[in-house]
Amino acid sequence: MMDAMAGCLERNDAQLAARFVPRLSDDTGNHMTAAMFLTEKAGGSDVGANECVASRADDGTWRLHGEKWFCSCAHSDLILVLARPEGAPPGPRGLSLFLMPRVLDDGTRNAYIIHRLKDKFGTRAMASAEVGLRGAFAWPVGALDRGLPQMMDMVNITRVGIATATAGAMRRNAFEALTHTSRRSAFGQRLDLHPLMRDQLVELVVDSVAGLTAAMGVAELLDRADGAVSGDSAGALRLLTPLFKMHGTERARVSATEAMEVRGGNGFIEDWPEPRLLRDVYVHAIWEGAGNVIALDVLRAIEHGALAGYLADSERHIEGIGGGPAAPLAPALLDALRRVERDTAAMAGAGAEQRQLPLRRLARRMAGVAIAGRLAEQGNEFAAATGSGRLAWLAARYAARLGGEPLVARLADDAAWLPHADAMLHGGHVPVDLAGSAAETVASELRSPAAVAG
Repeated sequence: MMDAMAGCLERNDAQLAARFVPRLSDDTGNHMTAAMFLTEKAGGSDVGANECVASRADDGTWRLHGEKWFCSCAHSDLILVLARPEGAPPGPRGLSLFLMPRVLDDGTRNAYIIHRLKDKFGTRAMASAEVGLRGAFAWPVGALDRGLPQMMDMVNITRVGIATATAGAMRRNAFEALTHTSRRSAFGQRLDLHPLMRDQLVELVVDSVAGLTAAMGVAELLDRADGAVSGDSAGALRLLTPLFKMHGTERARVSATEAMEVRGGNGFIEDWPEPRLLRDVYVHAIWEGAGNVIALDVLRAIEHGALAGYLADSERHIEGIGGGPAAPLAPALLDALRRVERDTAAMAGAGAEQRQLPLRRLARRMAGVAIAGRLAEQGNEFAAATGSGRLAWLAARYAARLGGEPLVARLADDAAWLPHADAMLHGGHVPVDLAGSAAETVASELRSPAAVAG
């Protein structure tokens, strides 16, 4: 959150950035903390319906009035707040962004109150509150008519944080499941030696690897951007940020549920980590835009020309697959990418209601193709560096999801991988010819005209 606020201030208000960014990035333990207050009773996802008002005092300073409904880290030192200046038009265009300090320059508390802390389903370690603004002092951030775009600047950074957090959650889920099954025996042998369990564990590892690939991919784009990205790179960052956020939140919920099942009855008991892991991961699907909001954001990005950047970035990684065990996936993934291009073009000519209907499925497919291309590219690089086909095989297993359950089953039900399951799960050596055969199987099915699910 502090990184996101620092970037938002640097890009939108040089004066406030000069004053506060050094204090937000202080690494001595004396840094300021950051939060953002968007949500109100009147407007959740529809922030244009927000009712908080900003009024200008006689001394020229700004004061905030109203109620904020869901305020995480409400005790933070600095808070970005959306409010509507008096006389501003209704809707999202009338919103402005303000920076509200917890403590004023004279050391007194700012004029806002915490009504109560939320009794939340998860993330209980981080307090969320209902807050009343009672004439709170705040500085306007940049131009008053740019409030929502400025706030979205911060939201997009925190979406990258969510992609990273869900990748971490999936890794923890895989770790807990792998550790438990390597130490627990049932029906005469260790749990992780049973074929059914091995198949379940591999799915957890695939999710973990794919989540990390997505998170690092969008983080790399963000690092390269550094506030000055343009052209195709800007389009790729604009689209992959919500796409990978949505992918991570959906798969992390599945991963947490599977990990709880692997633990068995103890996984449902609060003495073990799985209940908290499950509860905490659910909020990521809501923070910074629930699934429908993300899908609509993807549509807006496409309508504003970001698709070309997504296509160019995905094609670059697919073409980067080159030779190696994952090589057969390249033409199949290029075909899948061209289907995305055709489907988005067809959607552009549809009516407003018809355009919305396939959005979530299209977003999942776009994320899947982009991640599969990156994974296959990394799989071949890993094989060249180590002689192991492990990552290429996991890439094929992930790419099989683009063809739906029948294609996943065709790869998973081939017992040829079982003798190498321990290496798949724990990072050992996997023959490259096994990975190459898996890639061939997946590629041959994906290249059929109706193969890509969604």
